[in-house]
Amino acid sequence: MTDPVESRLPADILAKADLRHSEYAWRVDNLPDVIAAARALGLRNIGGQLQIRTPDAIGECDWIDIDACQLIPPVLPWEAQVEMAANISLQALAELKAEVDFAAEIREAFPGPVEQLLANGGRLEDAIWFVWYVDAED
Repeated sequence: MTDPVESRLPADILAKADLRHSEYAWRVDNLPDVIAAARALGLRNIGGQLQIRTPDAIGECDWIDIDACQLIPPVLPWEAQVEMAANISLQALAELKAEVDFAAEIREAFPGPVEQLLANGGRLEDAIWFVWYVDAED
């Protein structure tokens, strides 16, 4: 099994991630740094989805997502795709943060895992993650 492309991101970015089942996820507030790091390395930001990640559960709110490559013509040079995807990602993230209550979405979608987390003394904000994908030209 090969390492996911996200593993090419800098160590300080990876240190903020949660890696499970070969998928990296970050806190929503860390995503601008992830996007910028990918852009700097010539990696194209694909996007991702809101997730709950607790010690006992992973669940995805696939209706709260960013699809940065949806409108990017694949015939464009790679560098242009990288730039466009980063810009689209940052804009979409800003819109999501302004429009979506991530904690409320997680609570509604995953009441059982949230209840268990809180009963065990956990904090809901510690369970809110955003899985993020990048790809490389090669």
